[in-house]
Amino acid sequence: MASKTKRTELVRKHKKARSGAKSKAARRNKGTTKSKKVLFGD
Repeated sequence: MASKTKRTELVRKHKKARSGAKSKAARRNKGTTKSKKVLFGD
């Protein structure tokens, strides 16, 4: 059986990777480059 410390470390690692998952996915899908409209106006 894994020690309590190992278990805790793994849980923390997974939590850290999972945090901000929605914004990470949005960045992957939509990118972070501003649109021409935003940069230069209409």
